[in-house]
Amino acid sequence: MPALLLLSGPSAGLRYEVQAEATIGRSPSCEIPLPEDDQMSRRHARFFVHEGQVRLADLGSRNGTSVNGERIVDEVVLHPGDRVQVGKTTVLVEPLGAAALVGSTPAGASQLPIEEVLPHVGAEAALYSAGAALLGATSEAMVLRCVAEESLHALHADAAAALLGDVKGLLTAAVVGAPSVEVPRDMARAALEHSEQGFSSKALCSPLVASGGSPFGVLYVERSDPPFTEVDGRLAAMLGRLGGEAYAAVRSRAGAQPARVDMVGNSRPFRKVLEQARRAAASAAPVVLSGEPGTGKSLCAHYIHSRSSRALGPLVRVDCRDSASLAEVLFGRSTGQGLPPLSSALLRADGGTLLLLHVEMLPRSLAERLARLLARKTAPARQGGEEPVDFRLIVTTSAPPRVLASRGELEASLLRQLAGLELELPPLRDRRADVPPLFELFAARGARAARKGPPVLTPEARQLLMDYEWPHNVRELELLGERLALVHAGSQIHALGLPPEIQAGSTSPTPLTLQERVARLERDAITEALRTAGGKKIVAARMLGISRPTLDKKIEDYGLTVARRRV
Repeated sequence: MPALLLLSGPSAGLRYEVQAEATIGRSPSCEIPLPEDDQMSRRHARFFVHEGQVRLADLGSRNGTSVNGERIVDEVVLHPGDRVQVGKTTVLVEPLGAAALVGSTPAGASQLPIEEVLPHVGAEAALYSAGAALLGATSEAMVLRCVAEESLHALHADAAAALLGDVKGLLTAAVVGAPSVEVPRDMARAALEHSEQGFSSKALCSPLVASGGSPFGVLYVERSDPPFTEVDGRLAAMLGRLGGEAYAAVRSRAGAQPARVDMVGNSRPFRKVLEQARRAAASAAPVVLSGEPGTGKSLCAHYIHSRSSRALGPLVRVDCRDSASLAEVLFGRSTGQGLPPLSSALLRADGGTLLLLHVEMLPRSLAERLARLLARKTAPARQGGEEPVDFRLIVTTSAPPRVLASRGELEASLLRQLAGLELELPPLRDRRADVPPLFELFAARGARAARKGPPVLTPEARQLLMDYEWPHNVRELELLGERLALVHAGSQIHALGLPPEIQAGSTSPTPLTLQERVARLERDAITEALRTAGGKKIVAARMLGISRPTLDKKIEDYGLTVARRRV
């Protein structure tokens, strides 16, 4: 069936199919009404099909009708790819597609509800149910759980399990019907090493394998009565193969696992946060990361995930500031005509970690719904209803959760679900000793992109960077490092090469606190003592009246560089 696509004008993007004829114009009575195009007549032109050809006739319009830039007078035949200009609107005559809807019905055709066509009993029904469940799985953990559940029902078993690993040690991934199972070692070896099915009257052990590969796990089912038959064995083998293909497909869609994330710094505040992050990685509790914008909350979340027991699972990231599509991303979307379903972020995070950025920006209605799902440990299922999920929750906020709740910026029901571990990331001005190594990291990254050597800071430029307040924190330093690496690749960066605001000093309008003033005086005193002592720490420590270990610690905390003078 010929179709028209509106390429420009107020209604650009709309598509119309021409069945017999279609009039275009500003009038609502037209088959293609375009009331917003003020250069079009009420009934401007007529498209119609005659003897299998699409034809066009102008209806005496005020501004005329053009085809491929030439104004028409009489009726013309249109060809696929022709462009018709009517008013402000450009209409493309679409080429015929590979498939089209036609009006005729084949002789003897009949219609039946799809539910009556699909199988409901027997092996056919079992394979259909398993295939549908596995195709809908959005994570590796969900695939293993689905294949175990479907095998339990299809084979009327007492227990079923999908396990990953090798004969040296199977990693139990999903067990249903019983708290645990014991797989005979000979059966597991036959499945994993020889891709063979282990068969007995009470147990079946089939390999989990995808086409072209070796087995990476086993599907194990057991029942006490009646004994398993050869038909059951074939069904278990097919379920193992389906599970293997689904598992491989989910892994390929997810792409490569995120690389292990490292965090750079050696200041005392940073070391404290790093230790808290390591403890959080070993825990299963929810984690709240708070701090000013640009302090590295998202990086810290990746660090925790990459060192947790869920590191091989998905890390699903949702920015709660994206209000336009937030509800669909979080909770999914049901199917519609020409619109495939969209799995929820909660479902895609099954077996891994769900990272919610700026969770305080969640609208109240979405926050309440999220809290209910978190409390029930379920997610919206693609086919409707809910299904159980198992994921780790990490959120980032601009302030500690209880502070946000007291200001009415965080829903109370969601606050209860976030109870767990809280980490507050310090601003860069509170970890000045980390500025030089961070700058070197970002500058080296920018230099690698330009395939040049990294720049080197002069002592004066280094001190200016450490004195600057960094109102936008690590993100600001990252942008500066990468930019200066392109300008000064392989050479020195002098103080005059830094941006004016850094040369001018602090941009913070607030005066320094007493603690900050004391720290600055102490740092300047240590710097002067080291200079006077020619870089000899033992002499500088004696001048300052402190021990050598104390001086070493303060040099590390302040990020000072000790240069020895030759005598």
